[in-house]
Amino acid sequence: MKNLIPFSMLLAASVSATVHADWTSFRNGGTSAASQLPVTWSPDSVAWQLELDGYGQSTPAIHGQQVFVASVVGGMKEHCLIQCINLTDGTEAWRFQISSAKQTPSNYMASRAAPTPVVDDNGVYVFFETGDLVAVDLSGKKLWHRDLSEEFGDFQNNHGLGSSPAQNDSHLFLNLEHKGPSYLVAIRKANGASDWKADRPSGSSWSSPIVVDNDRSSQVIVSSAGAVTSYSPDSGEQLWAVDGLDGNSVPSPTVHADKLFVGARLPEFAEEGSIRSNCCLDLSTATGGTPKVLWRAQKAISDYASPVVVGEFVYFINKVGVLHCLDVTTGDMHYLKRLKSPCWATPIASDEHLYLFCKDGTVQVVEAADEFKLVATNSLWDPASPPKPENYVEFSGRGHGHGHGAHGESGHSQASGEHSGGKGQSESGGPPRRPGGGMIAALMRGDANGDGVLEGDEISSDFRPMLTRVDKNGDGKLDQAELEAMAKSFAERRANAQSGARDPIVYGAAASDGCLVIRTGTRLYCVRK
Repeated sequence: MKNLIPFSMLLAASVSATVHADWTSFRNGGTSAASQLPVTWSPDSVAWQLELDGYGQSTPAIHGQQVFVASVVGGMKEHCLIQCINLTDGTEAWRFQISSAKQTPSNYMASRAAPTPVVDDNGVYVFFETGDLVAVDLSGKKLWHRDLSEEFGDFQNNHGLGSSPAQNDSHLFLNLEHKGPSYLVAIRKANGASDWKADRPSGSSWSSPIVVDNDRSSQVIVSSAGAVTSYSPDSGEQLWAVDGLDGNSVPSPTVHADKLFVGARLPEFAEEGSIRSNCCLDLSTATGGTPKVLWRAQKAISDYASPVVVGEFVYFINKVGVLHCLDVTTGDMHYLKRLKSPCWATPIASDEHLYLFCKDGTVQVVEAADEFKLVATNSLWDPASPPKPENYVEFSGRGHGHGHGAHGESGHSQASGEHSGGKGQSESGGPPRRPGGGMIAALMRGDANGDGVLEGDEISSDFRPMLTRVDKNGDGKLDQAELEAMAKSFAERRANAQSGARDPIVYGAAASDGCLVIRTGTRLYCVRK
């Protein structure tokens, strides 16, 4: 085994000046590091658990002995809810609720309170995909509220917004990236006013910005839309960009000393190993120019969870739960290991351990080493009897999700374009039938001349990076056969989307004061040392 960097050095080198011993934002500002956490537990030894009112895909934030958690309430997301929970015993200290600026169906097809709150000594700040951005003080009193959808226009994203705010001492930084006009916005914590906005590419993104402070500079970094881009937190001026990436619009970047680790998904229809967008940048070389790419991973992929560093090792997890352990300095692969189940939550580093939060409630603790060493496997609940949501109301209208039926039942048809019209011709012999639903229907809205073939400007800009992987004959167009093949592949990839998206699902975890606070869509769990 290689020697490990002491965890205290790792933490000191990685954490921004605005992050304290608490867990103040998504992934603790991009470091995902804590200390002195419990290693083993069972459902019977969980310190406390709490059923929440509503649903949320965000991570808790922790300040002192207060845990803050955001949810949407009602079948049409009628309300946005912030709850403050006592870390000591799981009782509710206070709640703040407002009516949503925009109501949309609450179901597995789109985000539900996916952005994570940020907290400091003055308040807690929460952005909801409804467009509501709200600040309350630590006693639950409203400080200010804005409806960003009214100011910037409706957010156009098939699956909603999921980007969490980043923060420094004075500002929030919010990546409003969707298919309409998109921006990175700097908002004053004191009064909610915008100081600047920087144009961002239009597209679909769930990646969250991070704030990086060091002796040389302070910068806001966004990894999304095929590039990693740095901005001045004071003015929004672009400082540098590294482009040529693909699939980097879900995982968020991770900082460790002078290194920035970029995670990226395998794009739709790409072959395994065909991209090299999971990489490491040397921020020390960015002064006055673009940072150097130190290495690119040959096989490692990040789908939902973001990269995490422990000592000399950086970890990436793909969508089926394969853990990749790479050398921080060289990017060389030490090992890959399939975990008990997929992980949607980003792992937490603690001392010389990595905590892996599987979506089925299993938490595997592994040793930071150059070979896979399982320390413990823990469960939050009995796998034979998972807890069912008690308070959550899901929209069950036709065409908008899976209702409350058993796994596999659905009131939602054509969610993934699964029927493609057979040979592409209607029964009456008329014009070719267009593949239905989801991404396919969205693509075909660009078919300006109605000939059933997409070419040139008829292909949306956010889909063009996928064109070479779908255009089998290489003519720069998408004909009916290619569209049908794509629709079939798309449906097969999502065949179990409904059953795999039912609560309980572990979405995120926070750590503070020797405790782990773990969130499913409808419940909080606390385990302590």
